[in-house]
Amino acid sequence: MKPIEKYVETMENKDFAGLAELFTKNGILSDYCSNSASQREYHIYGKEAINMFFRNKFGFRQYSIMEAEVVNDTQAEFIANFGGYNIMAIATVREVDENGLIERLTVRPK
Repeated sequence: MKPIEKYVETMENKDFAGLAELFTKNGILSDYCSNSASQREYHIYGKEAINMFFRNKFGFRQYSIMEAEVVNDTQAEFIANFGGYNIMAIATVREVDENGLIERLTVRPK
């Protein structure tokens, strides 16, 4: 399974621990979609921070994705829900290490 497919699977299942395990120790997840929901964009640095961030977002029902579709080896499109605001989004795996762990992933409005 490709990193983008694993990303979609963990996001759909709200598996914050599994999501964090997809990233390198110093992996970066940047999400620019939140600007469209009157929130600050997210730049999360490191596996532990990704785990904690999404534990809270999923736990308090402040983030989810719906209708996800992997469109190629590095990208997926979905509807991102930010506390009630739905935004069409595209996630892109920008860099992976030699073990297939994500070093950098970005999510942008579509």
